Amino acid sequence: METTKITEINNIIDTYLIFESLSTIDDEQYKKVVIEFFKELDQLKKKGILIDNELIRFISEKYSEISEKFEENPIYEERIQRILPEISEYCSPPYFWDTPLHDYMKNKWGLTINASGLQL
Repeated sequence: METTKITEINNIIDTYLIFESLSTIDDEQYKKVVIEFFKELDQLKKKGILIDNELIRFISEKYSEISEKFEENPIYEERIQRILPEISEYCSPPYFWDTPLHDYMKNKWGLTINASGLQL
């Protein structure tokens, strides 16, 4: 995988999975963050990024880095532990990387994405 793609994924993670934000927002705001996070990743998927060992290794390293904040806030820990395994495919199907975004969000998160964003 090209370094630029790792950089792009890192930027998305750093934008949406911020401790200060994820640890304080309510469940409705969290759902919106989840949708926006996966919509951004879906754009990379459309550019041809696929899951591979380099990406899995990067996500594992990022998880280790982020996990230092877990003791400070169990809500943050729970939310990160739900999201990051999804993009490294350490989860049950459907898998994000080989499922259309609309189907993935509906079947995995119980969320429907329409033209205006979120619909529960």
